[in-house]
Amino acid sequence: MSSAARTLPSAGPRRAIVLAAGLVMALVIALLAATPAHANTLDGVWHNPYGDDELYATQPTERSPRDPMAGENVTVRATTWPIASGQSVWVTWSVNGVAQTPRGASWDYNSGNNTYWKVDLGSFARGDDVEYTVHADVNGGGQRDIGPFSFATTSWSTVTDVTSVIDNGTSVDIVTGDSAGDFTPKVRFAFPRLDGYDVQIAPNGSGLNLSGLTSYTVTNGSSQVTIATSQLVLKIDKSPYRLSVYKGDGTTLITRQYDPAQFRNIGWASDGSSTVTKIEDHFLSPAGERFEGFGERYDRLDHRGTDVHNYVYNQYQDQGATRRTYYSVPYFANSAGYGVHVPSTRYAIFNLATYRSDMAGFTVDTGGALNSTLTYQFFTGDQTAMLDDFTAETGRPLLPPKWAFGLWGSANEWNTQAEVDTWLNQVDSSGIPHSALVLEQWSDEATFYLWKDAQYTPTSGGGSLDYADLTFPSGGAWSNPKQMIQDAHDQNIKVILWQIPVLKENFTSNPSTAPQQHLNDKAYAAAQNFLVKDGGGQPYRIPTGQWFGDSTVPDFTSTAATDWWMSKRAYLLDDLGVDGFKTDGSEALFGRDLQVADGRRGDEMHNAYPNEYTRAYNDFVQDKTGGDGTIFSRAGTSGGQSQSIFWAGDQSSTFGAFQEAVRAGQSAGQSGVPFWAWDLAGFTGSFPSSELYLRSTSQATFSPIMQYHSEKADPTPSEARTPWNVQARTGDTSVVPTFTKFANVRMNLVPYLYTEADDSASTGVPMMRAMSLAFPGDATAATYDQQYLFGSQLLVAPITTQGQTVKDVYLPSGEWYDFWNGGRAIGNGVKQYYAAKDTIPVYARAGAVIPLNLNDAYQLGGTIGNDVETYDNLVFRVYPSASSTYDYFEDSANAHRTISVTSDRVARTVSVSAPALTTAATYQVSGTKPTGVTVAGSALTEVGSVSALASASTGWFWDSVQQLTYVKVGASTSARTIALSGVDKATYEAEFATQTGVSTNTDHPGYTGPAFVDGFASSGDAVQFDVWAEANATHQLRFRYGNGAATSAVRTVRVDGTSVGTLTLPSTGSWDTWGTASISASLTPGRHTVRIEYASGSAGGINLDNLVLAR
Repeated sequence: MSSAARTLPSAGPRRAIVLAAGLVMALVIALLAATPAHANTLDGVWHNPYGDDELYATQPTERSPRDPMAGENVTVRATTWPIASGQSVWVTWSVNGVAQTPRGASWDYNSGNNTYWKVDLGSFARGDDVEYTVHADVNGGGQRDIGPFSFATTSWSTVTDVTSVIDNGTSVDIVTGDSAGDFTPKVRFAFPRLDGYDVQIAPNGSGLNLSGLTSYTVTNGSSQVTIATSQLVLKIDKSPYRLSVYKGDGTTLITRQYDPAQFRNIGWASDGSSTVTKIEDHFLSPAGERFEGFGERYDRLDHRGTDVHNYVYNQYQDQGATRRTYYSVPYFANSAGYGVHVPSTRYAIFNLATYRSDMAGFTVDTGGALNSTLTYQFFTGDQTAMLDDFTAETGRPLLPPKWAFGLWGSANEWNTQAEVDTWLNQVDSSGIPHSALVLEQWSDEATFYLWKDAQYTPTSGGGSLDYADLTFPSGGAWSNPKQMIQDAHDQNIKVILWQIPVLKENFTSNPSTAPQQHLNDKAYAAAQNFLVKDGGGQPYRIPTGQWFGDSTVPDFTSTAATDWWMSKRAYLLDDLGVDGFKTDGSEALFGRDLQVADGRRGDEMHNAYPNEYTRAYNDFVQDKTGGDGTIFSRAGTSGGQSQSIFWAGDQSSTFGAFQEAVRAGQSAGQSGVPFWAWDLAGFTGSFPSSELYLRSTSQATFSPIMQYHSEKADPTPSEARTPWNVQARTGDTSVVPTFTKFANVRMNLVPYLYTEADDSASTGVPMMRAMSLAFPGDATAATYDQQYLFGSQLLVAPITTQGQTVKDVYLPSGEWYDFWNGGRAIGNGVKQYYAAKDTIPVYARAGAVIPLNLNDAYQLGGTIGNDVETYDNLVFRVYPSASSTYDYFEDSANAHRTISVTSDRVARTVSVSAPALTTAATYQVSGTKPTGVTVAGSALTEVGSVSALASASTGWFWDSVQQLTYVKVGASTSARTIALSGVDKATYEAEFATQTGVSTNTDHPGYTGPAFVDGFASSGDAVQFDVWAEANATHQLRFRYGNGAATSAVRTVRVDGTSVGTLTLPSTGSWDTWGTASISASLTPGRHTVRIEYASGSAGGINLDNLVLAR
C-alpha cells in the first residue's frame, strides 16, 4: 500500500508508530484546541490506566505499570487542558477499602494545549485492592474528576509437592501444593497422539477440560509419578513437582522442567483470591539448544538469548531491527527434538535463556479470571514431523491455485486503466510470463469496493450495488474495468484487488469528502452492531496516529456482519470475474476490553482478528471461484496458513532487508506457513539498484510465491519494479534479459512447485526449508540462514550481500549437482560458488527427481509462456543415486504418480519406473552416454538432436554438455520401466574441479560439459576432484583426456592424499581426439579427493576433460 494513497498528510508515513497523544486525548484536543492559555481555566482532566494498550508504545496519561505486581512502584499520569496557571491535580485513593491520604500530582511538562502530571502511589503487597480517582481544579474551583479506577496487586506463586494423582481415563491430573497457600493447583496431562501430549495448568484447580487417548499407563510411586505411552514417558518428581520427558524407552531424555530449587518452573501471577493474570512454565535449556519458529521473524532463525513477543504488529520497515512481526505464532521447535505450541491468541512472551542462561520458558496472559488455565501442546521428533502434527492441530495449509505459482506484478502507481493497459501491453511485447496482476489503488478510497470515479445512485447501507449500477465517465480513472479484467484473463493473467478492514473516518484528500454510499454503510453497520466495540459498548476506533486512525472496524466474528460486508463486494467476482483479494492490514485492534460478537475480548482479538479477517475473505473467495481464487495477506497467527498466502509486509529496498526477507520466509515455514512471498528488491525507500533487483529476482524465482511491488502512488519518474522500468532507471541493459530468463525458469519450475506445494498442504512441511529443518543432524548447516532447501530436492543459496560474486555455500553430506550445468560438489563442507548477476547457486541433491515444463529446445530459462495448465514438454530431471523415489502430483488427473529410480554401478544400469501419465513425458537422466535404452523391454531409437527428439513421439538423445540422457515416452495408463544400459555415474568435469597451474578452454571439439582443462603440461600442475563413492568397493578412476603428441604422457594419481600409482596416457593421435585411461582404487562410501598431478616422473602434456568413477 502507498502512504500517498492511504494516510492523511498530517499523519506521517504509512503505518507509522502511534503518535504521542492517545485516541481519546486527540479527540478532546480536536474539540478544544482553540482554547487560549490563561489563568483560572480548566476544561477537563484525563487519565486512562491502559492507554491504547499497545505493547510497543505508551501514552502520556496511563498508569505505570498497567498491571501492578507486588513491590512495583505505581505511577499515575494525567493531563489537564488548557494550559493555565493555578491548576492542581491530586489523587484520592484507598487500599483494601481503607481511605489513604490524598496524593498531590507534580507537574511533568506542557505540550500543545495540555499540561501533563504524575503522581507516585508507591508499591503494594500481594492481594492489595487499590482504587483511585484523579481530580483537578484551578485555584480551588472548577473541579473536574475522572475515575474511579482500580487494580488488584498480584505476585508470583508456584507449585510445590505433589499431593495426589487422579487418572480420569482420558487424562491425568497431578494435584500439588501452592507456594502461597491460596489454591489447590492441578496440572492435567492428555495424549492427543502417542508421541506428544497436551498440558493444562489450573492454578486454582478449576477450568480443566483437556482429554485425549486412553492408551497410556500411570504408575504412582513413592517419589515419582510415571505416565507412559508406547512412544513417550513422562516422569514427575513429587517433592517438589518437576516433570522430565523421555522417549518411549524411558531412558533417553528429551527435556525437563527447570529445577525449582533454582527458579520456579510452573508459576502464576495472582492476588490470591480474585484473579489469575498470567501463567508460565520453564524448562531446563543447556547451552547450544536452538529455538526456531515463532512466526515470520526477520532478525534471526535461532532466538536463543532473546525474548520473543507473541504480538501481531504493523511495523513499517525495519522489522528486523525492531524485532516486530505481522505474523506471530506462539510455536517453537527446539533442536533437542521437541516443540511447544501455546494455543492462545493472548499476549505471551517467550524468555529464551535471557532471565537465566540455562532456562527457557513462556509466560502467557490469561484475561484475569480466577479459574484461568494455560494449555500448551508438546510435540516430539524432528521439525518436519512436528510441523505435520502442528498443522494437523491448527489447520493444514491451504493449497493455492496453480496460477499463483507464476510471477505476480504489482505497483501502487497503477491507479488508472491506462496504466494497467500499458502494463498488459508491455508484458505481452516483452514475452516475460506473468500469471497475476495485483491492483491496490483501484477503489474510491472510501468504500474500498467501488471503483474510483465510478458514478452511481447510492443505495441504502443494507443494500448492495451491481456492476450494471455503475457508469464510468470519460476522463475517469477507469473506463471499463470489466473489459480490462477480461483483457488480463485473455493473457492468462489473474486479477487481485486490494482490501482493508476498516470503515474509513478521515477524509482530506483522495477523496476530500466521504461519499454518500460510505456514510450510508457506516451508519448501517453501527446500527446493526456490525462493528467491533470498545469496553463501553460503542464502536471501537483505531487509535489516532495509527494507519487509518479513528476509523471503525468490521466484526468478522459476526456471520451477519461478514455476510453484509461481502455482499458489497460480490459483484467484483460475480460480474467482473476478479480472482482474489490482497487482504492488507488487520493489526489495529488495541485494548483489552474491546468486544466482538462471539464473546471474545480485545486481549484475545488483537492477535486473532487477522485470522478472522482472512477466514471471512477466504470463505468468500473460495465459494465464488470454486476453489480457483486466493487471498494474499500480511498478518496472522496460528492457523492462518489454512486461509491465505502471506507476504512479508513493508520492506525497504536494501540488501539488509533482502537478508531479512530470506530469514522471514524460512521462519514462516518453520511455523507452519509454507505459502509466502516478499516484494522482491523491496517495496519502499530508495529505488533499487540493478544489482539488488537481479539478485532479488533470482532468489524470488526460488521462493514459494514470486512477486514484485512498489509503494509510491504517483511518482515521477516511475517507481514500478517492472524489469523494463528498472532497466530504464538504472541504465543496466542486462536487467530485462536476465529477468526474462528467471521469469521463464519460474514457469519451468511450475510442475515442481505445484508438486511440492501439494505436499506442503498435506503435511505442513514448508517449501522454503531452513537448513536446520532440512538437515536436522547437521549443526553446522543450522548456522547458515542465507540458504535453504527449496522443496525436497533443490538447495538454494541466494547472494544477498552487495558487491558479492563468490558465495560460500554450505553443502550437507552427500553429492550435489549444479542445477544449471550439472557440475558436482561434495558435502559436507563449504563450496565457493562464483555467480554473476545472471545466476544463483542452486544444487540438486543426489537421487533427486525434478519435474519441469520445458520448451521444445529443452532449455531451462528459455521462452515458455505462462500457461500453467498445459505443459509444452513435461520433463523429469533425474540424478540417480542408488535408489530414490519421488511423488509427482499430476493435478489434471488429481493423482500422485510415484517415480522410482535405481542405479546399479556394477552392472552399469539405471532403471526408472515411469508411472502412468495422461501426457507424454521426457526423462532427463544424469550419467554417461548409455549403450542402449529400453522402455518396457523394447529398444528405443536414438535421435541425433534435441530438435529431432522434440518432433518425435518417442526416442532418446544424449546431451554431452549437461551429461543427460533424454528419454521421451508417450502417455500411458500403466507404469513402464525405462532402462539405461552401459551407463556410469555422470562425469566429474575437470573444469569444475580444483585446478593448479592449468587453464580451461573450448578450442577442441568433442569434450563433455561446458569446457575442458588445457595447459596441463608442467611440473606442479594438478587437477583435484571431489568425488562421492556409493559403496565400499574397488573403483575404476577413468580419466578422459586428449594427447596430440606422439608419445605417451604420465601422471601421478592420489586418493585422499595417498598415491595409488602412476597413470600412462597414450597418444590419441590428435588434440581433437579424446581417449580414456584408468587406474583402480579402493574407496569407502562417502567423500574422497582424487588428484591427478604432474609430479616427479611425470611427462608430456595433456588436455583433461573429465573423470568417471566406475565399478
